Amino acid sequence: MEYHRLPQDAASAAKPMPAIIMHAFRTLFALFLLAMVPAHADTPQQQWVGDLPIMEGMTIEPELGFAFDSPSGRIVLVFAAATDSESAILAYYDAALASLGWQGGGGSWNRGSESLTLGQVDTSVGRLWRIRLSPN
Repeated sequence: MEYHRLPQDAASAAKPMPAIIMHAFRTLFALFLLAMVPAHADTPQQQWVGDLPIMEGMTIEPELGFAFDSPSGRIVLVFAAATDSESAILAYYDAALASLGWQGGGGSWNRGSESLTLGQVDTSVGRLWRIRLSPN
C-alpha cells in the first residue's frame, strides 16, 4: 500500500473550521429548518390554551383573556373570534370535550370539580366566543 503525503497547501486547507464559522453555519441551518415549519397550526390537536382545545379557525384575542389559580381552583377565560356557525362550534366542543372526560353539552360541561362554559358575548372588539373554566 502506498501513501502519499499531501502538499503543505492542501494540508493547511484540511484544518478544522473556526468556531465562529461553525456557529454561523449551525444558526443558518436552524433558520432553514424553522422556515420549513408551517407558519400557523390549524389543527385542533395543535391549538390549546392550557388543556382547553381551541377549534380550528378560531382566533384568540389574547389581550382579553386570563388564567390564574384561585384558592378554590383554576380560572381560565379565553375570548376567540370565529366565523363558523353556532351549531358547528357547539358540536365541535361537545365531541372534543367528551373525549377529554367532560360531561354535558350545548355550552356547559363539568369534569370533577371544574365547570366549563362556552357562549357568545359582546365585547369592545365585537361579538366573540367566551370559553370559561372555573371551579364548581
